[in-house]
Amino acid sequence: MHLDIKPFSQCKVLVVDDDEIARLTLEAMLEEYFDVTTLSDSSQVLAHCAAEVPDLILLDVNMPHISGLEVCKELKQSALLEQVPVVFVTGTYDTQSQNACWEAGASDFIGKPVAASTLIHRTQNHLENKLRLEALIKLTYKDSLTGLYNRHYLDEEVVNSLRQSIRECKPFSVLMVDIDHFKQYNDHYGHPQGDECLKQVAQVLHQSLRRPHDVAVRFGGEEFLVIMPYTDASGCEYICKQIMNNLSAANLKHDYSPFAQVTVSIGATTSNQSAEVALETLIADADQALYEAKRAGRNRYQCLA
Repeated sequence: MHLDIKPFSQCKVLVVDDDEIARLTLEAMLEEYFDVTTLSDSSQVLAHCAAEVPDLILLDVNMPHISGLEVCKELKQSALLEQVPVVFVTGTYDTQSQNACWEAGASDFIGKPVAASTLIHRTQNHLENKLRLEALIKLTYKDSLTGLYNRHYLDEEVVNSLRQSIRECKPFSVLMVDIDHFKQYNDHYGHPQGDECLKQVAQVLHQSLRRPHDVAVRFGGEEFLVIMPYTDASGCEYICKQIMNNLSAANLKHDYSPFAQVTVSIGATTSNQSAEVALETLIADADQALYEAKRAGRNRYQCLA
């Protein structure tokens, strides 16, 4: 099976080492082949990765402030970063130290002094495995028409994201989005153009979400879900406005709608409970809010009180 994966030159490799000479040496070895970023302070790793998720991390074990082992453990506890390979760079070879690396969640380790050919080939191997896995996940979890996530992803992955939010006592928001008067659109413009409309609305949804852990899902037909972990009611309302403003700016023609362009109705709900709440319950609540938005005239959002 041919898998469409990005070239190594576009892969982001993060090098973390407090020793400037070691850091610059690793960067010099890698920069011809990969997109390399370096950090000297291990306490900055999580914030950096949250803003720009790397494809692979090369991490020194012994660092001040936070050890490489602790950084790796924290990375593996993040739903956003747990699949990023972490390769330790270490000068310690004893069995106890190696076991500590594996137990922290490392994918591999490379001994110091580092041989350039070993570093490059191991980095390429780990990146290829990661990229191929991501491509297979895309085939499994992505809707073929819109490119958004599908119901299978919702059932397999979003439930885990909700559980993590509950464990951390963080809010979790869900939007149910429905294209207004879509049957009339299909009837008058034809199903091929209807498919194009679905793709354009999906693109608006995707572009309205800025954080990597926020996802849009094609729920079925002309209905979509937007899943936003760590998002409270005010953040939820902000995204509703963003979606509606961005869709209005897209100005997709719909002569058979009272609004003369493609619009959506949105139902929103936010869970602030630390107690267990089912994803199905949140979806049902968002669907109820969507019903209220439609009953109020469509082309609007309604947040569940």
